Amino acid sequence: MKTLKIFSLFLALSLIFSSCIEHEVIPAPVNTVDLNAAFIGFVNGTQVEFTQNVNGYGAESENTEDINPSPSPSKMTYGTKIKSLYNPQALRVKFGAQEWDVAQNAYPTVSMFNEWLNLYTDAPVGFSDQGLSGVEVEYVDNNGVSWLSRESDPNQSAIFEFTGSQSDNTGDYAFFKCTFTCLVWRYNTQTELDESINIENGIITSWFKK
Repeated sequence: MKTLKIFSLFLALSLIFSSCIEHEVIPAPVNTVDLNAAFIGFVNGTQVEFTQNVNGYGAESENTEDINPSPSPSKMTYGTKIKSLYNPQALRVKFGAQEWDVAQNAYPTVSMFNEWLNLYTDAPVGFSDQGLSGVEVEYVDNNGVSWLSRESDPNQSAIFEFTGSQSDNTGDYAFFKCTFTCLVWRYNTQTELDESINIENGIITSWFKK
């Protein structure tokens, strides 16, 4: 009888201790896409280059949506901006606008997103203010001054090459290279005149986020 009581005591203690052991929680694997971006081009004849993870440079998404009740089309303009944590110089490209019916989809699906972008690969794309029906380029200079392209300028060009798409836990991405030449403008409040600078042989490799 004493042996049985001792055995029961050990059994109870082992159950208590085993219940107190914290089991290791292994987090679910995180799927991440490598979001690299870079820009190189000649700004007023001087070569300018931004490289991912150099001097704090990286890209961020800057999309603009215009949601309208069906049957009026809703519109999405996609944007990517290469900027630094430490330097004011930056470059942004806006491209749009993709149209869709919110009665069918609240937002463009992944297949709609990719199919629409692929329509423009390796073909000249016109410039458009705010990227509403083409491409808009914004350059931010060393002083933090913004310069914008204009759709009315002649002799400017842009060609996209969409190089693939990937998705991760943060969203859906389409990767591209855009080669462009254009003027970008600002209004000088001191002289009360428009001023422009030229970007030649600009190449931006980046991504749009759905």
